[in-house]
Amino acid sequence: MREKALIVETKDEFAKVVIIRTSACDNCSTCSLGSKKKPHYVWAKNSLNAKVGQTVEIELEEAALLSATFIVYIIPLLAFLVGIFFGFKVVGEKSELIILFTGIVAMIISFLGIHLFNNMVAEKSNRYKSSIVRVCE
Repeated sequence: MREKALIVETKDEFAKVVIIRTSACDNCSTCSLGSKKKPHYVWAKNSLNAKVGQTVEIELEEAALLSATFIVYIIPLLAFLVGIFFGFKVVGEKSELIILFTGIVAMIISFLGIHLFNNMVAEKSNRYKSSIVRVCE
């Protein structure tokens, strides 16, 4: 996935960029740029040594995007279903409210696990960071 961005800050081998909204962003809610008018900042690997003020193209590898999507959407859904299954096995059909509650608790625990994973692994890894692939003239 490639997007145009403007470099607003550089630090070591990374650049802080602001994503340039396109007209397509107004009708799309995939990344929340269209629904909110505030700027969207991202740190990108700056292997081209682009400077502040330059317009660049940034790219996030498709495999990393799919992996992040799986982590954020599918894992909580699976945790919810496992929680419901576990609640059903423990209380049977006696209380649907308890079954629902165990599913929600399992989903919350998965969100906490994802948050810890993000803080401990993903933020320190370059796998989920965008890279500057081209400087636009």
